[in-house]
Amino acid sequence: MKSETLVIINRQGGSAGRDVTRALAVLRDGGLNPQLVRPDRPEQISDVIREQGPESARIIIGGGDGTMLHSAQALLDAGRPVGLLPMGTANDLARTLDIPADLADAARLVVRGRTTRIDLGLVNGRPYFNVASMGFSANVARHHTGERKRRLKLLSYPVSWLDAQRDTKPFRIRLTDRDGKTKSTRTTLFAIGNGVFYGGGMRIVEDAAIDDGNLDVFYVRPLGPLGMLKVLPMLRIGAIRHKRDIRTHRVHWLKVVAEPEQQINVDGELVETTPAVFDILPRALEFHVPDPTLSMGTAGNAAREAGWT
Repeated sequence: MKSETLVIINRQGGSAGRDVTRALAVLRDGGLNPQLVRPDRPEQISDVIREQGPESARIIIGGGDGTMLHSAQALLDAGRPVGLLPMGTANDLARTLDIPADLADAARLVVRGRTTRIDLGLVNGRPYFNVASMGFSANVARHHTGERKRRLKLLSYPVSWLDAQRDTKPFRIRLTDRDGKTKSTRTTLFAIGNGVFYGGGMRIVEDAAIDDGNLDVFYVRPLGPLGMLKVLPMLRIGAIRHKRDIRTHRVHWLKVVAEPEQQINVDGELVETTPAVFDILPRALEFHVPDPTLSMGTAGNAAREAGWT
């Protein structure tokens, strides 16, 4: 019987070593026999998961949304229950799953053993948890790096938004759904979400969920700086479905072609470009959460029409 708990900590994560030590003590006291690995480089985390994950009872990742993004395929391949110690800047996946920021409290969720299954989005075959986007948000990701991110943490997002607005130019997208229906439009921000939160706590849409088998699409018509300033508060709370400047759809599969070609910000990382095909893996991963009887978001709400409007 598998008894060991594989704990992989991203050395570049933001939490202090003392917090990790407390979390390990909680796991040890709960009888979960934690085996700690701290790879020298974040890109080595997937290798550790593939080598040791299948023989472990569960896998716990200490890191942020970028760490989870780069671990996603290896976690799928390992097929073990997953725990999360939130150690990033935004921690949007932790928000969606209601995992507490305190690492010891997050570890207690794993000890309690309550799990639920969540969906994964796919962009060009790459699995992701939260959201993939282009235009304005990709420019935010381009600015949201280095010393600014380390020094200001969440407060760095508004500064990056202002810088990104100066760089964002309208582009044309052509959307094709599984039935072959197409729509062409101009936009400055396009996003397709699997989870609930992105960009440090912004909601994708009011009724987004990470376990409903759907992808939520929204895009913003070309707006100047003042227009974007008016829209950003709505994006912050997800209250966008009936706004004149924003369109939303719910889909299971979508092909996106952009002119000119666009970089895609996937869970905070610029790792894909258009053209892109988006798909979903329903109930792909088992995650330790506070209460598995509660939907992660608002799954079960009536799906919006997939037809383009």
